[in-house]
Amino acid sequence: MGVPITFLNLYNPEQFELVGATESEGKGFSSGLWDENSGIAQPVVNGKRKYKRLFIKFRRQM
Repeated sequence: MGVPITFLNLYNPEQFELVGATESEGKGFSSGLWDENSGIAQPVVNGKRKYKRLFIKFRRQM
């Protein structure tokens, strides 16, 4: 799941695992969200720039 970087303010490592982040100079996990023609090194969705996102994974409760 992708969340804004402000998620770190509430981050609980027992509940979520940080998997990755969108890069500012490459495609990485965000491949397919980039506008090849704009020259902007940010994710673009429906023609609008998006802020950096963190990719998290819910940890199963044991």
